[in-house]
Amino acid sequence: MKLKKVKAFAPAHITGFFTIDDKYKDPLKKGSLGGGFSLTKGVYTEVKVERNHKWRVNISINGSPAKADVSLTLINEFSKLIEKPYNIDVTHTIELPIGAGYGTSGAGALGLSLALNEALNLGLSKVEAAQLAHLAEVKCKTGLGTVIAETFGGFEIRDKAGAPGVGSIRKFNWSKFKVVSLHFSALPTKSFLRDRKVRLRINKVGRKALKYFLIKPSAEAFTKISRMFAEEVNIYTQRLRDVLNILDKFDGQKFSMNMFGEALFTLVKEDKVGDILSYVNLFRKVGGETIISSIDSVGARIID
Repeated sequence: MKLKKVKAFAPAHITGFFTIDDKYKDPLKKGSLGGGFSLTKGVYTEVKVERNHKWRVNISINGSPAKADVSLTLINEFSKLIEKPYNIDVTHTIELPIGAGYGTSGAGALGLSLALNEALNLGLSKVEAAQLAHLAEVKCKTGLGTVIAETFGGFEIRDKAGAPGVGSIRKFNWSKFKVVSLHFSALPTKSFLRDRKVRLRINKVGRKALKYFLIKPSAEAFTKISRMFAEEVNIYTQRLRDVLNILDKFDGQKFSMNMFGEALFTLVKEDKVGDILSYVNLFRKVGGETIISSIDSVGARIID
């Protein structure tokens, strides 16, 4: 087999509220209920594959060699579908901060899965390839509901937990809104998913948030209910709490916390973005990074 190169894109994703549903032995049934939205910014993944006498895998992230546990776990799953070894070179280009609640781990896995399926001519459907990405995320404890959301894109409610094809989502056409996010630092998803007390709070408050949101769904309600969820789960850093106290004084615009990251988000109509940035950008002086994105309504895909 000659060298083959394939490139894929998977959108980043922000979750506003959720519940954990990982009681099943089957990892494809594990997942989360909740709500969030995919971004037009995300992860570009390029793979180069070529037959070889033994397996060799190289992975880079934003130009630097990386261990990338989720990508390695995913490639191991693909190796079970292939009889002969390959050279596989993976290049992830990530447009958003890693580990800060933008779903970059899931997006990297999802793009890699679509690209490998295409490059290796395996003939998996998009959903089948996405299931392998979900499996890798669950095994590495880096996410539960991100992959299914990023597979289909848009503004979604995850109303049945599980991988694509097992779980289900309900999409809303709110693409007119822009996402304004303020990032400070990463937070470890694994530690939250392992903390029993945090898990109990997440599930109690998450069920309430989902119920409230579905009474009268809107982008404005989503931001307010996400804030309620973040307040009651109470995993803010002191810096986020201080920043939110200041932001709350401006125009009544609600911000909430990315799940999970030391980062905040809000949703605004395009003609209001400039007003929001006029005060959000003030936090650059204390380490804040402003991120603006539209909502991606397509989901993960192969690109030229």
